[in-house]
Amino acid sequence: MQRIVVDTNVFVSSIIQRGIPYQIINEIFLEVKAELCISGEVLEEYYQVLHRNKFSRYPDFLLKAELLLADIEEKSKIFEVNQECK
Repeated sequence: MQRIVVDTNVFVSSIIQRGIPYQIINEIFLEVKAELCISGEVLEEYYQVLHRNKFSRYPDFLLKAELLLADIEEKSKIFEVNQECK
């Protein structure tokens, strides 16, 4: 199975509209075509960004974000980062 890292903006876009980002996330979590790989730091970024007040103008954004975050935590492979990039 392919392992991938998903940028936070793809998750935001997948919640707001039903375009390509939505299809990517749908394939990862519903059709299990890839394994999402994250670190604790990346997970924290997902939480911080998806809880920004500016997204409250979109209907049910926070509810959808919470459901997505639960899926991310349950179905992702979490790696511990132990080396700095130079």
